[in-house]
Amino acid sequence: MGVAVYIICGGTGGHLSPGIATAQRLRDRGGETCLVVSDREVDNRLLQAYPELPCQRARGAPFRLHPVGLLRFLFLGMHSILEALRVLRRERPAVLLAFGGYLSVSWALAAVWLKIPLVLHEANRVPGRSIKQLAGMADRVYFPEGIGLRRVETKRRYFLGMPLRKEIRHIPKDVIRKKMEVPQHAKVLVIMGGSQGAQALNDWVERHRYSLAADGIWIYLVTGPGKLELPAREWARSDRGERVAMNAFAFHDAPHQLFSCADVVISRAGAGTLAELVESLAPAILVPYPHAADNHQLHNARYLEKRGGAVVLQQSEIDNLYREVLDLIFNDWLLSRMRRNLHSLRHGDEAGKLARDLEQVYIRKASRRGKKEVRQRYEPA
Repeated sequence: MGVAVYIICGGTGGHLSPGIATAQRLRDRGGETCLVVSDREVDNRLLQAYPELPCQRARGAPFRLHPVGLLRFLFLGMHSILEALRVLRRERPAVLLAFGGYLSVSWALAAVWLKIPLVLHEANRVPGRSIKQLAGMADRVYFPEGIGLRRVETKRRYFLGMPLRKEIRHIPKDVIRKKMEVPQHAKVLVIMGGSQGAQALNDWVERHRYSLAADGIWIYLVTGPGKLELPAREWARSDRGERVAMNAFAFHDAPHQLFSCADVVISRAGAGTLAELVESLAPAILVPYPHAADNHQLHNARYLEKRGGAVVLQQSEIDNLYREVLDLIFNDWLLSRMRRNLHSLRHGDEAGKLARDLEQVYIRKASRRGKKEVRQRYEPA
């Protein structure tokens, strides 16, 4: 057996990041992995930091009802299935792990056809279309706590949080602010809209950045590639005469550093982002992306709000966001309470738990089977 685990995780940061996290832990345990990723810019940017992780590029397209989109989906989907059959037949991995998204369907179908065990991980509190389609074929499916699907009976359903990359950890404020050259007493606001939903938050920052600076609030904005052109760093003066920095990045490969530095984070509500906010102990104002499939970001956001770690504001109410920021960022008692609530939601190394399960249930079994086949081949009849 060559590669033990194929991890299908390309297309969005929310799928790729947990794939990288799981591959890291499997490799720490001596396992061989291969990430199956797309050729999109978001995948290329994130993978640059992980040259040690083998990956396979795969083509595909999301399902669209528009005739051109539908033809592209069918053509690339068929091509992807044939490619997956070729690769998986050659490698015969112990298990295929899929995190959802359009690449998952073709590779999962190929694995089922070749009788390779299929494991799925759903991170959102509303299962995505790919997970729903594939759940009935899977050997086991991992869901967030309290979530499931009717077609997935109890013996195949397991609860697990979002796998996070090894480097994503809370950094004490005095440490990270010294590194980032931010005054310890400053109020820091971080805004991150993700790969799809950045524009509305970028526009909001452009309208309000000088008012925020006048209030003494430092700004760190991750705009998304090509979304908005702002100076990398611009200085302003608060009403009290203090220097305040306004910072903008097209992309940031270590958001946990920004989150750990922040007093408040404004963000969308993808499962990966929320897991990083929890790990970083960062109180947030969540503005769910209104066009997310099945409105899953709103469900994610409401869950964190109910647990006392965030405030939810719908995009239709974005005119109220400035007031929400001021009400929260200067309320030190409430921020401290929210950080304690976030601390209670941390569940340890979820990526490590997933890697351990895959090793114990699939990799060891496949290794024993391979050794037995070798003995049978070379032992005299």
